[in-house]
Amino acid sequence: MKISCTQENLTKGLNIVSHMISTRTTLPVLNNILLKVEKGRLNLSATDLEIGINTWIGAKVDAEGAITVPARLLSEYVTTNTDKTINLELKETTLYLSSDHFKAHIKGIEASEFPSIPEVKGGEKIEIQATDFKDGITKTVFACAIDETRPVLAGVFLKIVKNKLKLVATDSYRLAEKTINLISAGDKEVGLIVPGRTLGEIGRLLNESLEKVEIMVGENQAQFKLGPTTLISRLIDGSFPDYEQIIPQNIKTKINIKSKEFQNALKMASFFARDSANNIKLQLKKPKTFNIIAQSPQMGDNTSEIEVEITGDELEISFNAKFILDSLNVVNSEEISLEMAGPLSPGIIRPLNDKNYLYIIMPLRMDE
Repeated sequence: MKISCTQENLTKGLNIVSHMISTRTTLPVLNNILLKVEKGRLNLSATDLEIGINTWIGAKVDAEGAITVPARLLSEYVTTNTDKTINLELKETTLYLSSDHFKAHIKGIEASEFPSIPEVKGGEKIEIQATDFKDGITKTVFACAIDETRPVLAGVFLKIVKNKLKLVATDSYRLAEKTINLISAGDKEVGLIVPGRTLGEIGRLLNESLEKVEIMVGENQAQFKLGPTTLISRLIDGSFPDYEQIIPQNIKTKINIKSKEFQNALKMASFFARDSANNIKLQLKKPKTFNIIAQSPQMGDNTSEIEVEITGDELEISFNAKFILDSLNVVNSEEISLEMAGPLSPGIIRPLNDKNYLYIIMPLRMDE
């Protein structure tokens, strides 16, 4: 292997794949990035055995070849290098790097030791606008469960029906659902559970220069093609909860409220709710009084009053302030609606500028 490439392109490529490097592995090769030169380009790959990623960058190729080298060392060296062009040459299992002012050699491991990243072929294929997919990920993935005691809740449910994609995530305390139009899809109805970490990584990689994402769904894997970058992930086995049955139907109380105003009041209340597991009380009194209340035996109490139009019944209900704030941080709407069917029924948050998104939050008992 003997190539030359720009420091800028090599840095970008390494930044893309290095996030997949395993930090808790007993296999040394999983700490490495695979560099493979073929077809006049350089391919960079990394995997943690759950997710695999590779990306192509342009290079001036004098000789093809492949090697794996420590990801952290290579990334730090290339990122810090201030020269415009970096030359890479492989001699046995040592990678020699040179540029106008710097020289280094990095000892590697044979490319044959690197786990193969299988390509998904022959599955259901869909295409989606990159900006739409990023928006869908942003508005749902945060609601995944962090621990994996129930693996299906640590993923996002992707349901493809009639040229639409639904993304759904829940940790059993709150749920986020976003519906997106697809560019193209097959006739078959498809459902899959993608690890939240996978979609979080895809969300990080999606940028304004990408027009679309191609998704290929296999039996137990999904492949996401983002321009020159391909990410392949294992799917989570199991059945996603029948979440639609918990969406309240008989709404008895509804308000529309400015997102920023609600957000600021919740932040203020959360200062006083730290000792009570972020428990805050929402109090709606006709004609137009909306109180956000937090109480702490140790710290004191706080009440914020906002004037709103109340449709339906008066109500007192308790929620986790953080869970509401998590939603307001991503809705990207000046105004939201808050709908409730009673003090022990889930609340629904809907952005007024997006009929294809809803966020459901479970209430807390008043004595919690």
